[in-house]
Amino acid sequence: MIRGYFAARGAQRRPMVDAVIHFPALSPRPFEVRLMVDTSADRTVLAPLDAARVQRELGMDLTTLPEGQPSIGVGGQMNTRTLEAILTLDTFSAPLTLTILQPVPGPTLPIPSLLGRDILAYFALFLEELTDRVLLLDPSEVDTLALP
Repeated sequence: MIRGYFAARGAQRRPMVDAVIHFPALSPRPFEVRLMVDTSADRTVLAPLDAARVQRELGMDLTTLPEGQPSIGVGGQMNTRTLEAILTLDTFSAPLTLTILQPVPGPTLPIPSLLGRDILAYFALFLEELTDRVLLLDPSEVDTLALP
């Protein structure tokens, strides 16, 4: 079981999980990131503030990475880059093609990085804000529950 939490983002509370991302082809150093659980996101996405932190902390030049499909959401459209990575949540690890929202010059909106359905598909997701529970259960854990 992977335990997340609800964190305040302005006046709202959002479901979050802590993750570690490795970029085997570019750096041996792990990158720790907080991801918002987003069931409407098709893919896991690194937001511009975290992308800038990757550049700073790991010394990566994100502009040299392959271009990805543009990301289209409520805030508009952004260019992306892609990078092969390994995402780790507690004891779970999976390879993925990470989508990185390309930072642009000027002020950066403080949007969160997202844990999308490409990773959520491995789990049963339980969100209960009343008790601050964000749980990602693997199929064997779900099988032990008395669910209809």
